[in-house]
Amino acid sequence: MAESIVSGVAERLGNLLMQESNLLSGVSDQVELLQTELKLMQTLLKDADARQDESELLRLWVAEVRDLAYDAEDIIATYALKVASRKRCTCILYEGMTVPKVGSQIVNIKAKISVLITSFRDYGIRESIIQGGGSSSSSNEREREQRQTFSHLERHSIVGFDDDVNELVEFLLKEGEGNIRVASICGMGGLGKTTLAKMVYNHHEVKQHYDCFAWVCISQQCQRRLVWEGILFSLQSLSKEQRDGLRQLTDAELADKLVQVQKEQKCLVVLDDIWNVEDWNNLRGGFPRNDSNSKILLTSRNTQVPLHIDPGSLLYELQCLNDEKSWELFEKIAWREDSKAKTMMKDLGKQMIGYCGGLPLLIIVLGGLLATKQAQEEWEEVLRHVKSYLYVEQNLRINKILVLSYNDLPCHLKPCFLYLAHFPEDYEIPTKELIRMWMGEGFLSQIQHGGGREDSMEDVGERYLRELVQRSMVQVEKMGSLGMIKTFRIHDIMRDFCISKVEKENFIHITNILSMKQCEVQIGKVRRLAIIPESGDNSIKGIKFKEYPYLRSLLHLLHQHDEPYFKEFCFKKFKLVRVIHLENFEKHNRKLIRDIGCLIHLRYLSLKDSNINKVSSSIGNLKCLETLDLRILHHSRVPNVFKYMKQLKHLYLPNDYNVHGKLELGNLCYLQTLVNVQPNTIQIPTSFQLNRLWVLKVRTNTRAQDTIQDTISLISRCPHVEKLNIFDSIKKKLPEAYQFSQNLAKLTLFKTRLEEDQMATLEKLPNLKILRLFYHAFGGKNMVCSNRGFPLLQSLVLSYLSNLREWRVEEGAMPCLCRLKIEGCDRLKTIPDGLRFVTTLQELEIKNMRKSFKDGLDEGGSDFDKVKHVSSLAFQNCGRE
Repeated sequence: MAESIVSGVAERLGNLLMQESNLLSGVSDQVELLQTELKLMQTLLKDADARQDESELLRLWVAEVRDLAYDAEDIIATYALKVASRKRCTCILYEGMTVPKVGSQIVNIKAKISVLITSFRDYGIRESIIQGGGSSSSSNEREREQRQTFSHLERHSIVGFDDDVNELVEFLLKEGEGNIRVASICGMGGLGKTTLAKMVYNHHEVKQHYDCFAWVCISQQCQRRLVWEGILFSLQSLSKEQRDGLRQLTDAELADKLVQVQKEQKCLVVLDDIWNVEDWNNLRGGFPRNDSNSKILLTSRNTQVPLHIDPGSLLYELQCLNDEKSWELFEKIAWREDSKAKTMMKDLGKQMIGYCGGLPLLIIVLGGLLATKQAQEEWEEVLRHVKSYLYVEQNLRINKILVLSYNDLPCHLKPCFLYLAHFPEDYEIPTKELIRMWMGEGFLSQIQHGGGREDSMEDVGERYLRELVQRSMVQVEKMGSLGMIKTFRIHDIMRDFCISKVEKENFIHITNILSMKQCEVQIGKVRRLAIIPESGDNSIKGIKFKEYPYLRSLLHLLHQHDEPYFKEFCFKKFKLVRVIHLENFEKHNRKLIRDIGCLIHLRYLSLKDSNINKVSSSIGNLKCLETLDLRILHHSRVPNVFKYMKQLKHLYLPNDYNVHGKLELGNLCYLQTLVNVQPNTIQIPTSFQLNRLWVLKVRTNTRAQDTIQDTISLISRCPHVEKLNIFDSIKKKLPEAYQFSQNLAKLTLFKTRLEEDQMATLEKLPNLKILRLFYHAFGGKNMVCSNRGFPLLQSLVLSYLSNLREWRVEEGAMPCLCRLKIEGCDRLKTIPDGLRFVTTLQELEIKNMRKSFKDGLDEGGSDFDKVKHVSSLAFQNCGRE
């Protein structure tokens, strides 16, 4: 791990020397010599990292190298930023006064590293050849493979589960079973309980049978209120206002409401990973005991849980895979179907999976490791390591194979993987947020390709994540509509292993894992702090923030109902911090503290869902900031300071804000994401275009004049936008087709209340793949999709268009449409006849529509002939007259 840190620091110092050499005047020579010393140390660290268990002295040496590298970067980066600040103020005196001090500090660090290099060699540490991040697995061929789609990633999940799925589906479809309403999947960690539950949950017959669905992860930290809310929100598809109203209910009222919904509708609720009987006893008040056609599917490692709930319920105990199924699973992961190595290395593969004991998780991880290797010699090397695990007990065997997989990670992926320990158990990790945290930490390196094209940092981060998926170290949860990974999870067992590594490496301090006393005796300084609550306890209470002056990242992941303990919180304690994520941050006076402007190194700041209503103008001092998320809970006053933040790439404004004057955005040349912007509140020079903007979400201000003109003006300044959302009323009409970006792939309209049919405009957009019309986006009665319109459209959503009565689709329209969802369009009596010509349509979802609409689409119904070619037809909550 220290190798990764030293490598990253050496690279960033090199970039600083090349790009900002004028800011290092007086110390550039010392910086260059230090960089050379770090590169030399890097050649030794690969061997040293692997041998840390040999002695406590070696572990201390490695820890000291890690801290010295961080200290060097902190000193040099701080100096450069302060020089830049003073030059803007035309004050050269400060620079001259600090050169000797900074130079002396660098020389001191360099001397310590030189001594450690000598010590390492005396100890017998061998030098390694460092190439392109330290791993031969990062080849051009693998980069090409990782750019492919993820259709293969879940194919292994079906191995060995066919009979299990059929039996569970049969149970869930039975009516009149009295009180027997629970099906349970039990077994040890790593057997695939959640995978099987997902297959049953998404089964087409199950989707047709039930009206409403909910999936919640329970895990070890069961918080009743959050579980009940999560179920109710999923079952009812509630608006934000309705959710806020339910949060005001008492626990008893919330439980009664949840029971009522399950009695009135046919619901399927999945409780994933429920650990013990006490957790069920805590939750049971939210479920009906009888007179309900709703059912529960739960997964647990503890067979006592389902037996306690109901001794007569269906208990399905998963078993380890037999040899045949183990090999089938391994084959699907370790080799591409056209692999030439498959025949040659079959015997090696069969030997290795014999050591996995039929446990799917181990087979998947081992297969993911071998999928990155093509040479027989590499497989033989893995086999030599795996052999030593044959005679150890199962839990130790699991850990050792995970160690093998981790050790094989390329240098640049190890800190990215360990960073996942920040997140709680069963947390659905959002890809965008994580990659931007990686960016802020400096974990990502831009890569040049042939022809001089350079990947963006987001491209690199996506590639890193795809490699972790390919190696089966993380599991994809949701895919985005345009084929990117939207969210993912880390398996409980893999997370436990990850936490053990960050503990050992002092990479992250987690408040509910390490006590303060343990923290004090750790080797090295605490650089990262994750605040994660225990069940029924707020771990933030008692934390003394002044004891963490070296923090680089602070993640606060408390829930909305946890009591705040931030009365004495003070940003200026963290002068070196680069990443701050304060989700659900509570501040008693609701003002963002002014001293946040002291954090000159800050690259990532998220205050999402926090209770702040005033943002300090001091954030204008954050010149290095790349990501700023101000999607706070309340109407807020926003200062006009973004013009000073020239490195800003991702700006999320509050849902509702006001500003004195207008926000000047003309300096934001690198801006890629702009969310919740009110076009009438911004000012952009006439000649300026947001050429790098990829995501734009506009909120129109109905109180403002000339809203549509402001919106058109902004959209026309963003020639390369691929995702566009327009919220709130613009009434008359959309911009003309030529005024939209020709790259536009995804368009969402929400409450726009358009008075006229805009399909004639939208169907001319040449690259539009996804169109979503939500909640009164269109207020007219008739809608027409004409011949040759929407040439690339793949997904269409029509949701709560309450006035829509007739929708006509001409033959030849939407020739690529695959998915269609119609929801809550009460006055739409029938589906368009023209859909019979859309032969590409594979999925049709009908939700919250009248019973007569559904009956027409059932087999034998008046409209069935229009959709009989559709492979997946799902109905939800379509019982109303």
